[in-house]
Amino acid sequence: MRTVLTLALLCMPLASLPLPALGQPAQGASSEQIFDVRNGDQTGKLILGETELAFESLTDARHSRRWKYADIRELSKKKSEFTVRPFKGDRYDFQFKDKKLRDRIYNMISDKIIAARRPR
Repeated sequence: MRTVLTLALLCMPLASLPLPALGQPAQGASSEQIFDVRNGDQTGKLILGETELAFESLTDARHSRRWKYADIRELSKKKSEFTVRPFKGDRYDFQFKDKKLRDRIYNMISDKIIAARRPR
């Protein structure tokens, strides 16, 4: 049965294979989720990992930051952006074109912050 399935997949055109949803890792890939964002005049990628949140600036690497979820003091949202305020360091305001995407990412990050703050 496996041989038949493998052969069928090999014969299938690549265009018909399912693609992961936006921001979702491919099967077998890292569990990071990556989204396009702005931080003021900086354009970059917001990376949601298992244990930390990262902003990788594509405009100026000096503006890139990483935060462990437990080190985020405040996560707040307003209009088309949300703010990450760590215990140490500067706050970052991330802007999104799509309010639904902003809300989805905000919820994913808030769930990870809550999980990181729970006693083990």
